[in-house]
Amino acid sequence: MRNPLPFLIVLLVELSIHRVVSLCAIYLPQFDVSIQNRTSINKSDFPDANVRTVNLSHNLISNLSSDTFSSVTFVQSLDLSHNWITELSGDLLTFSHLVCLKISNNKLEQLPETFLQNQVFLEQLDLSHNNLGSIPHKLFDGNLFGLRVVDLSWNNMVTYQPWPLLLWRSVYFDLSYNKISTTANNLGRKKFTNSHGSDITVNLQFNNFSQWNDSFYEDLFGEDESIAEKFIFLIPDLRNNNWTCDCNFYNIATVLHNSFYLYAKTDNLKFKCYNPPHLRDKRVLYDVALNEFACNLTSDQNCLVQDNPYMNLVYVDCRSRGLTTMPRSLPLPNGRKLSLNFYGNSIRSLDNVEYADKIESLNLSRNAVQFIDGNAVKRMNNVIKELDLRQNSLKYLPKEINVLPFETTHVEDNPLSCDCNMTWMADWVNLAPGYRDKSVQCTDANGDGHLVTEVTERLLNCTNDILIAVSVSLGVLLVIIIIIVITAKRCPYETKVILFKIFRIHPRDKYVVDSNDHDMDNDAYISYDASDIHVQQWTREVLVKKLEGKKPSFKLFVPERNLGSGSEAELRAEAMEKSKRIIILLSAHYSKTQWCQFECNVAEAMSENQGRVLYILYDNMAVELSKQEPWKSRMNERRALSPDDKLFWSKLRYELPLKSKA
Repeated sequence: MRNPLPFLIVLLVELSIHRVVSLCAIYLPQFDVSIQNRTSINKSDFPDANVRTVNLSHNLISNLSSDTFSSVTFVQSLDLSHNWITELSGDLLTFSHLVCLKISNNKLEQLPETFLQNQVFLEQLDLSHNNLGSIPHKLFDGNLFGLRVVDLSWNNMVTYQPWPLLLWRSVYFDLSYNKISTTANNLGRKKFTNSHGSDITVNLQFNNFSQWNDSFYEDLFGEDESIAEKFIFLIPDLRNNNWTCDCNFYNIATVLHNSFYLYAKTDNLKFKCYNPPHLRDKRVLYDVALNEFACNLTSDQNCLVQDNPYMNLVYVDCRSRGLTTMPRSLPLPNGRKLSLNFYGNSIRSLDNVEYADKIESLNLSRNAVQFIDGNAVKRMNNVIKELDLRQNSLKYLPKEINVLPFETTHVEDNPLSCDCNMTWMADWVNLAPGYRDKSVQCTDANGDGHLVTEVTERLLNCTNDILIAVSVSLGVLLVIIIIIVITAKRCPYETKVILFKIFRIHPRDKYVVDSNDHDMDNDAYISYDASDIHVQQWTREVLVKKLEGKKPSFKLFVPERNLGSGSEAELRAEAMEKSKRIIILLSAHYSKTQWCQFECNVAEAMSENQGRVLYILYDNMAVELSKQEPWKSRMNERRALSPDDKLFWSKLRYELPLKSKA
């Protein structure tokens, strides 16, 4: 059987709508001097000490002495409404069985704290239509066990305190038509509970509420209970207030959208938006989608800055605002990412601003950008999903930008210059899987345009051979020799690589594995994360093509290409044993791939291991991994190369088995 508790709670809350709000009755004998223009009343005016009902309404009484009712101690109903009373004495009520008290339509501005002390039988209190600006903290903190209806409507109160929670039974509290705009808890208790199971209805209609604050309930119950638990016994009537439906409503709306309370006491929960204008008259908790609860924040550049908790984003709209620089700082709530639109300004550079690592999308199109800070791109790498740099003045792009996928980085319509420092862009563009537009162009020194995908070092005459030949022809061989000597002392490994590249001199001892030719079919086995599309593309389109397609060419074993049929583990292990080198292409998720872990373990356990295993650090994430365990220990005394190194290909060929160039 399903748990019936939620349905019983709904039924209880619905029935509370029909609560009888008038509990006063005429008790006999009665003393009625209403509508007689009386200005005062004294204890001697009461002819019968046993009177039960006293009606002094609609007179001109402005003051009551503390002994006014001392001669009538059994009064159960007292009506002082429609007079001119400005203050009341704390010991005015000498009755012990008072059930109904009406003091509405007077001039009261304050009440004494002890006014209701020990009125254990009081059921209805009417203080409406007065000038009360506040309620004493201890007014309801007495033995008011019977109080069921409190009418404080049409007063001047500005703050709602949890007075109803001081009472010990179901209660209807009317605070409509006041000036209440905030909640607080100054009643001396940090947390209230519902241990006595009371059902509380609070009418807060026609007040000055505009901004919702989650502290509405935190002030009353503390922070360790859910809103749903608090709603069981306190659903305020917040209709007919000028509510602003912004991000402050997001938390409570999210909770209630997933709670059955949305269908309990529905009239009270159907309060409506007043602002923003496009949401006016929509029911806050029923008609407004969660993604519409957004807040407009401030910005020094007079931009539109909007916080959207549903998307966990802050949208910044600075289109066509005449900006020359990106804002140095932006308001950013904890945990939020940024979506920035700076379209159509005059911004000259993409700077390393303090919020760079929070940017999820950045539109800098149609600006005057000439410079991009490489450090800013590095910080954006792990967060940004789209970068738009179209229609700017960029002649060069920093190489750091290649950590961003080309398909989400728009650099078209820029006057890019064909330069030796930008030949890396061809690989960046070509490795974008299936990207429809690879027509980014650059212009060379002669004014000729080229697709960046076709720009090579040879096309631009960037090769070291030509530079060396020119240097020799100019008679600076001596200078080169001096430089080589100095470099050899400071960078011996790089010197060996350069000598190997230029003169095919291989000044190192042969590794043992190179002198053992038995069953060594492959020059190198490539171990890489094939599940990463960018790593896969780089391996196939760059690494393999350069090593196999350019002389001297190497015979490579690529598992996804060369693996035959049979036990995959045995086939991989056998191919590795038949390879003179094991190249481990370390990338961000390499260690999370089952076959990569297998291949790495096999490589570490192989015989003739010295020089046989070498690492390629694919990107910045791989560089960081190489500084951490277990990779730090694995790579100890092994060669680790980076594609960002200008001598990368020369170093890689230097480490591979020596082959004839023919």
